[in-house]
Amino acid sequence: MKMKVALTKVTLATTLSLTAMSFAHPDSLVLTPPLGWNSWNVFHENINEKQIKEVADAMVSSGLKDAGYIYLNLDDNWMDTKRDAQGNLQNNPSTFPSGMKALADYVHAKGLKFGLYGDRGKRTCHHYNSNWQSQSGSNGREEQDAKKLAEWGVDYWKYDNCDSDPNTQEKDYTAMSKALRNSGRDIVFSICMWEYKDWMPKIANLWRTTFDIGPAWISKSWYRGVYEIIDANNKYWQIAKPGHWNDPDMLEVGNNGLTYEEQRSQMTMWSIMAAPIMISSDIRKMSNETKELYLNKDMIAINQDSLGVQGHRISDKNGKQVWTKPLQNGDLAVALLNNNSSTQTVECNFADIGVEGEVEVRDAWKKKDLGPVSHVSIELPAHGSALLRLVLKPVPRKPFKGETLAIPGTIEMEDFDINGVGKGNTTYSENDTENHGDSDYRPGTGVDLYKKATGIIVGYNQAGEWLEYTVKVAKTGSYTMKAAVASANSTSSFQLSMDGKDITEEIAVPQATTGEDNYDEYNEVDAKVSLTEGEHILRFTVTGDWMDIDYIKFCEGDSCEEKTGIRPAVTATIRDASAPRLFKKGNAMFIEKNGKRFDLTGHRIK
Repeated sequence: MKMKVALTKVTLATTLSLTAMSFAHPDSLVLTPPLGWNSWNVFHENINEKQIKEVADAMVSSGLKDAGYIYLNLDDNWMDTKRDAQGNLQNNPSTFPSGMKALADYVHAKGLKFGLYGDRGKRTCHHYNSNWQSQSGSNGREEQDAKKLAEWGVDYWKYDNCDSDPNTQEKDYTAMSKALRNSGRDIVFSICMWEYKDWMPKIANLWRTTFDIGPAWISKSWYRGVYEIIDANNKYWQIAKPGHWNDPDMLEVGNNGLTYEEQRSQMTMWSIMAAPIMISSDIRKMSNETKELYLNKDMIAINQDSLGVQGHRISDKNGKQVWTKPLQNGDLAVALLNNNSSTQTVECNFADIGVEGEVEVRDAWKKKDLGPVSHVSIELPAHGSALLRLVLKPVPRKPFKGETLAIPGTIEMEDFDINGVGKGNTTYSENDTENHGDSDYRPGTGVDLYKKATGIIVGYNQAGEWLEYTVKVAKTGSYTMKAAVASANSTSSFQLSMDGKDITEEIAVPQATTGEDNYDEYNEVDAKVSLTEGEHILRFTVTGDWMDIDYIKFCEGDSCEEKTGIRPAVTATIRDASAPRLFKKGNAMFIEKNGKRFDLTGHRIK
C-alpha cells in the first residue's frame, strides 16, 4: 500500500477567536465562475478613464454583457502612489480624474459590475517593479481600504502578492477577507498569489492556482504558457465548487502570440475546467472571429453549469487527451485536446468514460449535432480541441447484487451501487481511475480494493471520496452503527448520510498502535443513529485522509455482536455541546460551538 500523508492540523485556538466576529457570507456571490474583462494582458499598466468607459460601452454593444460577461475589472496602476490626508487609497488624478466612485457609477449604469486590483504588500506589483516610492499596498490597512472600496461601489477585488512577507501570506489574505466581509458591501474576493494553498477556499471566492499566463502555448519566457497553465490547474479539480473557483488566470484570446486553434483551445479548456473567464483583449476593436469565440453559447453553458464541477483529464495518450465534466441535468461535457505540434486524430469511446450505448452529441464549436453515436474520432490540428456535450438519457442506479441491502444487517463496502446515468444516479466519487489495490472485484470503477484476511476492503481513501448504497430499513427506530476501519494516521475520519442528510457526526478513525504505516490493524467504531423505515440511499464520505474500511453494520437497539478478528468497538466520546471543536467536512475545516457551525472566518453556517 502506498504511503499516505496525514492532513496538516489546524490550531484550534487560532480559529476559535474568529467565531466572535460576524461576516457577510460570500458563498452566494459567484455560484458559477465569474465572467468578465480585465485590463492587464492587453493594456498592462497603461489604463485611463476614457479607455475604460469605452470598454464598458463595448461590453454592452458587442453582446458580451448579455452573454454573462458582467465584471469589468481594472488591474494594476489605477491608483496614485500616495494616499490622501486620511490615509485612504485614491485614484491617479491624471489618468482617472473623475475618481473611482464616478467610474463605478458609469459601469453600474451599463448593467455591469466594477472590479479593482490591490496588493497585500506595501506596493502593488507595477509600483514595486518600477521601484516607485508608493503607498499602494494594503498591508496593515485592510479594514480602511475595504471600507473605501465599498464606498466607491466596488464589486470585485483582485488581491496580489508583491512587496510582501512570504511568511505572512495566510495572515494577510485572511485579514483582507475579514475586512471585505465587514465592509458593508458584497465584494468578490480574488486571491492572486500565483499558487494554490489549502487555506484559500476558506476565505476567498477564487484563487490563482498558477503563475502568470502569457501569449504562448509552451512558454520560453518568464511567464507560463497556456498548456502549462492547463496542466497545472488540473491537479486541483476537486477543490472547485459553487462559490469557490480555481483561477488559471486571464484569457490571451484576442491578443497576439497564439494561433487561432490555440485561442479556441484556451476557451475550450477554461470552459471544461469551470474556470473564471476574464477576457483581456481590446474588445473595442475585436474581430468577428474572436467575438464568436467569446460568445459561443454552448461553450458558456458548459462553463456556467450550476453543478459547479471542474472538469478534469481522464486520459492522455501521447498528447491526445480526453477531459470530462458532469453537468447539472445529467449530461456530460467532453473536451478533446491535441497537445502535439502536428495534426492528430483524437478518439473517445464513450464506454471508456462510463457512457454505454449511443447518445446524442452536440459539437459546441461546429454548432451542430453529431447524431446518436457511441464514440467520436476527430482530426484536430496542432494544439487544437473539440468541445462536446453528450446528451444522456437517465438510467437508474442498481444495487450491486440486484437487491437492496437490508438494515439491520452488514454492508460490505466493496458492494457499492452500480452507476446509472444522469442526475442523482452517480454512485461513487473516486479521485483517480486506477485501482491501487490488489483485487479486481469491481473492474473499471477505479475504487481501490484490497484483499485482506477478512475479505475485500476499500482502501486508499482520501478526503472527499464517497460511496453510495441502496438500503432498506426494516422499521423506524434507533440503531447502533459499527464500522471496521483502519488507519496509520491520527487525522482520518468519515461521516454517514442518508438521502443527503447526515445521520452521524464526523467519526474519527483510531490510529494503528503499531507500525509506521500500518493499515492492517482494524478497529470497530460505533455511533447511535436514528433511521426511518423504507428504501434510502446511504452515503459513506471520507472526511479526513487516509483510511481503509471493511464493512458497516447496523443493529437494532444499543448493541451489536463483535466480528472475529476485529478489535472491539471504540465508542465516540460525547462532547460538551458548549465546547468549541474543530472538524473537517470534504476539503473544508469548520468549527462547532453550542450546536452551531462556523467557517474559519467566523461566519455561521446554516
